[in-house]
Amino acid sequence: MASNLRSVLHVLSEGDLSSKLPATVMGVDICFLDTNKPIPADVEILLADIDLKNPISVSKVRAFRNVAKPDSQIFITVDKGDRQHQRQASALGARKTVLKPLSEIGIAIVIEELRTPHRFATNTTKSIIAASARAMREIFEQATQEEPIDIDLIGATGQQLAESVADLGVLDWLDTVRIYHHSTFQHVLLVTGIACAFAQGVGMSSQDIAKLTQAGLLHDIGKIWTPSPILDKTGKLTPDEFDVVKRHPKDGYQRLVSQGDIHPDILDAVLHHHEYLDGSGYPDGLQAHEIKDLTRVLTICDIMGALLEKRPYKEPYSVQEALSILFSMANQGKVERALVAALTQMFDCEISTFKPPKHDLFNSRIELSDSETHSLVP
Repeated sequence: MASNLRSVLHVLSEGDLSSKLPATVMGVDICFLDTNKPIPADVEILLADIDLKNPISVSKVRAFRNVAKPDSQIFITVDKGDRQHQRQASALGARKTVLKPLSEIGIAIVIEELRTPHRFATNTTKSIIAASARAMREIFEQATQEEPIDIDLIGATGQQLAESVADLGVLDWLDTVRIYHHSTFQHVLLVTGIACAFAQGVGMSSQDIAKLTQAGLLHDIGKIWTPSPILDKTGKLTPDEFDVVKRHPKDGYQRLVSQGDIHPDILDAVLHHHEYLDGSGYPDGLQAHEIKDLTRVLTICDIMGALLEKRPYKEPYSVQEALSILFSMANQGKVERALVAALTQMFDCEISTFKPPKHDLFNSRIELSDSETHSLVP
């Protein structure tokens, strides 16, 4: 490995986070330091999750700074709005502060901050994936700090992402995105890539491709307010925990609608991407005629992305297995069968268990609009 490649992020934490945070984030190994020992001088990236009122912890970081390599980097967690601790962190040599409590998103922010020019060792990272992840990090950070979300950045990222999917093909895109082990960023990029490929394949207008892409990037922004222990739980969720998860579409919608500069179709997709045609979805239990076309498309792309993704509670399904599950859901009346058939052709798959519908959506030039009168039901 070349000396300028970095593959380990060292974390000094006074709390017991080693059992709560993943061992790998976005292709970077996370190493928790022993709080009873000095910080090794050869540590290149240090994320200190400490109480800055604790003189022992502060002296430990100060001692490390005095012996560390010249190009080492220090990040320190602070409470939101605590300017005194921000100044203290800066005095300790922190390149940047990260908001407490430390979470997987906080670690991802550090990694993205250093990916350029201090590269981490990820074998197949494509520049477009890195740029998209950086943009999502900025958007999530803006939402967390209750700042206006940069819609221009979302638009530009969506356009660049769509061009990349068209160039790489959806399967290469999915393979590349999988280097990102941060669950939220990986899921968002998987879903958006699938949505882009779907929209391009069925011949949507450029305007609708842009809306669908931006909806994909923003659809799970409400998960910022879902506690990590629930999102990353390996076992079955309790009813109360699932109720917490079900808040994220409305949380995201309320955050975005307050800005007043986001297209209504995008807002609707964020709010209703977990609705099913039979009325069994959430948050509003909408039925088929109440669900907009763009939202229906995002729903199947969201499900496909979740099935293909490795999560703490499951291994990834193959493309064929994921499509079979979607066809089963279509047979139950939950999702649009024609859309699943189009997705199947986009992946160039044959699902022998299910007979494709006669209506060939994939080869037709469908243009989604605001109108509820144009039905995609064959």
